[in-house]
Amino acid sequence: MMHEVDLPKKWSEELSYLFGLLLGDGSLPRTKSRRPNGKYQTRYSIQFFSNSLDFCQQVYVPLFEGLFNLKPRIELRKNKINPLYVCRIESKIIYLFLEKIGYITGRKAKIAKVPKIQKKYEAYLLAGLLDTDGGKKGNGFGLSTASENLALFCMKVYKKQNIPFHSCPWKYKEHTYHQIYTSKKDMAKLLKTIPIRNKDKITFIKSYMPR
Repeated sequence: MMHEVDLPKKWSEELSYLFGLLLGDGSLPRTKSRRPNGKYQTRYSIQFFSNSLDFCQQVYVPLFEGLFNLKPRIELRKNKINPLYVCRIESKIIYLFLEKIGYITGRKAKIAKVPKIQKKYEAYLLAGLLDTDGGKKGNGFGLSTASENLALFCMKVYKKQNIPFHSCPWKYKEHTYHQIYTSKKDMAKLLKTIPIRNKDKITFIKSYMPR
């Protein structure tokens, strides 16, 4: 049975946050499968990966369903040291929509880009990135990325929000990687300013905040 798909008509807090999640731990593979008649069909998947089942159930799936009126299914990948959950759905309409608004498909680690969005939504997109790729960096909390575009975006938002940060680029095999993080003394401002939703990340940040 075909389900009706909703497509957001403009950028919003929710769409910006989802875009950040997909930039961090998402994937849009385009594959081919063979039909019973022998012909091949292109399949368009939207996938989101997380080690937290709670985050998938309480944040990602309701968010995706609210934006597109389709509910991804959650699968557990086996043979992993830590559980890895995959929120997956096939939809050519949503796939092409995400491509159209700026999602880079393929091996995106080095070429991932942030689309042009209104400034009022930038903190939400950064929250999605931090809720996926965020973790302990240096003596604080931040992320590492192979994408110069993502690094520049993070620094731009931090500057706009007056959040002090450290930038530590390094080169490996002729490519420059970037690490951007906030120190312990600035984590309270980070939590107050960037709308992070991942409970595990929030707990981690609070555990490092000065008491």
